[in-house]
Amino acid sequence: MVDKLSEHTVSRYEQELEQLRSMILRMFGMVENHLTQTLLVLRDRKIDTAYEIALQDIEIDGYERMISAFSIQILALRSPMAIDLREIVSSFKISVDLERMGDLISGICRRIVQVKVIDEDISLAGILTMGRQVQENLRQLVVAITSQDQKMLLHLWNADNLIDDLYVSVFTELIQFMSENTPYIPVCSQLLFIIKNLERIGDHITNIVENYYYVLTGDTLPYDRICQIETIKDISGS
Repeated sequence: MVDKLSEHTVSRYEQELEQLRSMILRMFGMVENHLTQTLLVLRDRKIDTAYEIALQDIEIDGYERMISAFSIQILALRSPMAIDLREIVSSFKISVDLERMGDLISGICRRIVQVKVIDEDISLAGILTMGRQVQENLRQLVVAITSQDQKMLLHLWNADNLIDDLYVSVFTELIQFMSENTPYIPVCSQLLFIIKNLERIGDHITNIVENYYYVLTGDTLPYDRICQIETIKDISGS
């Protein structure tokens, strides 16, 4: 009887861990979908649809609360050890990063709404390239997590440098454009906030990479990447 009860408890615990993983992957999918929709709005300059995407962030917020509560429940009831403990605690942290990414995407949409019209004279090529790179890093992160691929996690950890480089490039391009086309300063100012949000989404992807690398290995990644983003922080004030 005791053995059957023990087996049932172990089975239930494994089901709970699998449910937690599914919830995290579901939240990843929601964030990726919102980012995809936002980039399409920018690409097609369909400003009027941006606010609808911004409102969808409430769904991501709700999922973050669900994952946080479920993680605490498992910790309280199961007293997990070793890799399970790391995974549950990291799931809580990852859900917070994903929630912040959702907020940043919503912020991009709200900036788009404020712009109202993006004139064809303003090139969005650099912004879209940066957005697609963030999108690709997010997609690869899901693959790395589901396949537990440490090498891919290390690749993504270093890949954030490319997003930082693109940020510096697009930031410089927009500043130059504004200096030569002063009537477009209000619009380009909003675009500067948009690329900053994309850069910050990249940072949250890096946070998740570091958390999940710790889950798999028990080791932390050193902060020794050269980050070119520092070169314009004084200019941007962020």
